[in-house]
Amino acid sequence: MKQIHPSASAILFVAITSAAVLSGCGPSKTVSPGSAQPIATVTVAAPEKSMVQETLDYTGRIEPSQRVEVRSRLSGYLQAIKFRDGQQVKAGDPLFVIDQRPFAIARDRAQANFAQAIVRQKLALKQLARITHLQQSGASSSDELDRIRSEFEGAQAAVLLSQAELRSADLELSFATIKSPISGTVSDHRVDIGNYVVGGTAQGGLLTTIVAQSPLRATVDLSEYDFARLRQQKQLPERIQIRLDGVTGTQVGTIDFIDNEISARSGTLRLRTSIANVDKTIKPGSFAHVRIPVGAPEEKLLVPDSAIQSDQTKKLVLVVDANGKVAPKRVELGGLYNGKRVVLSGLSADDKIIVSGAQRVRPGDSVKLSTPVTGA
Repeated sequence: MKQIHPSASAILFVAITSAAVLSGCGPSKTVSPGSAQPIATVTVAAPEKSMVQETLDYTGRIEPSQRVEVRSRLSGYLQAIKFRDGQQVKAGDPLFVIDQRPFAIARDRAQANFAQAIVRQKLALKQLARITHLQQSGASSSDELDRIRSEFEGAQAAVLLSQAELRSADLELSFATIKSPISGTVSDHRVDIGNYVVGGTAQGGLLTTIVAQSPLRATVDLSEYDFARLRQQKQLPERIQIRLDGVTGTQVGTIDFIDNEISARSGTLRLRTSIANVDKTIKPGSFAHVRIPVGAPEEKLLVPDSAIQSDQTKKLVLVVDANGKVAPKRVELGGLYNGKRVVLSGLSADDKIIVSGAQRVRPGDSVKLSTPVTGA
């Protein structure tokens, strides 16, 4: 049987017709081969010039100038609590009272013994005077005089002993009223009324704690390098800035102590500053940002922190050159000053820094400026 094949011209005609039909079903898109991306608009500003004080910035710990653990010197039953938890107390204010009756009895007994000793001393003195007179007239021997004199001296010693025992009894009775040794803020009481307090030991009998709220101290650990920089100055800085998280403004402190040796374990040196804390808003135990000025203020360039970009370990800022193109500049940065970043090197005062729109451009791009160059 003979097979019939379509001609090549017929197949070509069908393909062209199908392409024409399909192209008519979609929208027409025209791409101009010479078109370019639109030029981005950025905001630029010149670095701000300012006199900047170089500082050493550390995280320190707020400590009280005084802290006392209140314990009883005596053992006995707690009879009274004379303060409210968290109250401000002054040195000498009564805090706790131990049952005084056993100690009052001991004091009365010592007082009676002292009175008896006084009576014996007076009697011995009279006997000594009488025997002395008799011995002078020859009516008494020297041995008798020596015996009476020794009895008188023993009576004198008994008076001194009983007097010391009386003072000791008075002292123990006074210890039954536990007073605040410092002025400060008292914590809560750790023992309730009616409990037996064990006194005279450092391990037991903790009743409460007191911390002095004014002044306070901020302690930091300086590195050897930073301490060497401080030591090169003619005198230590007089004003140390201290800022606390959650507290508006800064506190001013003064250096009142530098340790006498560098720690062999950490290689740091302990430095302590004193804070007046007159309004008592700062609490001991807080962390603080301590800023120690070093050297004299110098003129530096400042840029917004948001204009800083990172390239691995490098820090960059994008600038617009004289041809209107974006160029990166590597910079060396210092700390923050008045909310802006200090630039130690890498920029000049005439540079136009991109402060807004940097995320839309790359180095080498041409850009338009939205505002004239002003201080950053």
